[in-house]
Amino acid sequence: MYSSGAKDVDYVLTTREICRLIKSEQINVHALPEEDFDSPLGSGSGAAVIFGATGGVMEAALRTCYKVVTGKNPYADSFSSVRGLDGWKEADFNIGGTIIHTAVASGLGNARKLIRAIRSGSVQYDFVEIMACPGGCAGGGGQPIHDGCELAGERGEKLYQIDKNNPIRFSHENPDVITLYEEYFEKPCSHLAHELLHTDHHGWEMPRAVKMDGDVTGYR
Repeated sequence: MYSSGAKDVDYVLTTREICRLIKSEQINVHALPEEDFDSPLGSGSGAAVIFGATGGVMEAALRTCYKVVTGKNPYADSFSSVRGLDGWKEADFNIGGTIIHTAVASGLGNARKLIRAIRSGSVQYDFVEIMACPGGCAGGGGQPIHDGCELAGERGEKLYQIDKNNPIRFSHENPDVITLYEEYFEKPCSHLAHELLHTDHHGWEMPRAVKMDGDVTGYR
C-alpha cells in the first residue's frame, strides 16, 4: 500500500457515512452545480460501474479478455449469465475457441461452500469471483438500511442500467486508463504496472488478536 512512495488510501467511507456527512454539513446536493471529476480516473466505463454487483468484476474482466484474445470487442452483454442474486453461480464461455469455466459467489457462507468444493476436487474453474457481501457491494453493510428490505437486487439493476447507458462499456476503452498506460505505465503488465497496481496477499501484515484490558480483545 506504500509502493508508490505515498500512502495509497487515506480514508475509506461507506455510503451511509457519506450521507451522514452531507446531512451534517447541511449540503443541498440538488443545488450543487455539475462539474467534472478530478483527473486522472475522472472518466469511468460501464464495466467499472457494475463492479458493485455480484458477478460484475468477472463480467467486466471477461469483456476485456475477449478483446485481448480475439482482437475485437464482444457484444457488451455477452457475459450477462454471471448476473443475478444466486449465492453460487456457474457459467461457461467460449473465448477464441477456448471454453472458460467460471464461478461467482457472494456472501461468506456461499464462498465457504465454493472453496471447499474446489479444494475437494469436485469442481474446477478457470476464473472465480467472490464478494463477501450478499449480492455484492450493492448489498454491503455500509449501504443505506431500510427495515425489512433487502435492496441489493434493485441496486444491482440500477448499476446495469447505468452500464447499458454509458457510451464506454469496456474498461480497456476508458480514455484516462489508456493515457495512463501510454504516458506512465508503458503497457499492461509492465514492470511498473505490476509493482504499483498488483498486490501480494501473502505479503500483507495481517492483524493478530491480542488481549487488551481484561476481557477485551483488540487487534494490532
